[in-house]
Amino acid sequence: MLQSRLHDLVLVRAALASCVCASTLLAACGSGSSGGAAASPSPASTPLTMAIADSPLHGGGFIALDVQGNVYLSSGDGPNPHISKLSPSGQLLAQFTGFKGDAGVHGVAVDSQGNVYGAAQGGNDVVKFSPAGKLISRIGASQIAVPGGLAVDSHDALYVADEGGDAVEVFSPSGKLTRTIRGPFIRTRGLAVDAEGQLYVADHERGRVLKLDASGKQLASWGQGLNGISLSYPIEISLDGQGNVFVTDPGDMALQKLSPDGKLLAAWPARDKHHPIGVAALPDGTTFTTEDADDGKTARVVERSPAGKELVVWQ
Repeated sequence: MLQSRLHDLVLVRAALASCVCASTLLAACGSGSSGGAAASPSPASTPLTMAIADSPLHGGGFIALDVQGNVYLSSGDGPNPHISKLSPSGQLLAQFTGFKGDAGVHGVAVDSQGNVYGAAQGGNDVVKFSPAGKLISRIGASQIAVPGGLAVDSHDALYVADEGGDAVEVFSPSGKLTRTIRGPFIRTRGLAVDAEGQLYVADHERGRVLKLDASGKQLASWGQGLNGISLSYPIEISLDGQGNVFVTDPGDMALQKLSPDGKLLAAWPARDKHHPIGVAALPDGTTFTTEDADDGKTARVVERSPAGKELVVWQ
């Protein structure tokens, strides 16, 4: 269940923070935003920079976390489609392969059992792996036009942003298509599902985030200048334990934090001409983002405290 997973993440993160090897990623538990929109924080110190041996980072990659604090990175637009599993200290543990074609892997998600999902651009399906990396199944072949972002709910149902079909496809844990959600969105990209089954969709063609109920009915629309929120090209969404919404906006080169009722709490610009692409949040609001360099040749992962301070940069 999602709430127990969130609780487990808090406990795991606290335990890891006491270890030297893990503190580089999960040591900081800063306080949340005070509520007013904040620009880039003024860091008191330079973030720790970590080099990843045989770096799996490629442009366009998404990111996910499991309950042990391990990090999963999709290969994005890079060659040899795969998902990389890294330890909380940045050690490359495994790579999940078996994707069709050579068009890349975008969305990535992990369910409550530790199974890993990757959105295969070449096969137009979602590949499901066991925690050990064994290919279990291919989901949605001939049912998904172009898979983008992924999300898993508290019942391990899989939500797939279908960029080509302008829809969100929902699959049971066994891989059966159970429903298709269509709404006022175009080329859906990032997705998130909260504990109540409410769905958050990045409508990046229209520069907004939509909140839908479990049936697909629109509850709210955030962006387009409303409540001070401007999103030029939102890509990915993640939620923390308080229901705050984190949105990557590579067009504005920033990670934005919204309150559960859609108020802008903070906007944190990426440094050095980088573009935030994927985001995954811990329950306390600590975030991990994948960021592409402006030249498109390199990428990195940035960990930020709940207040937006850069803590660690992987590259």
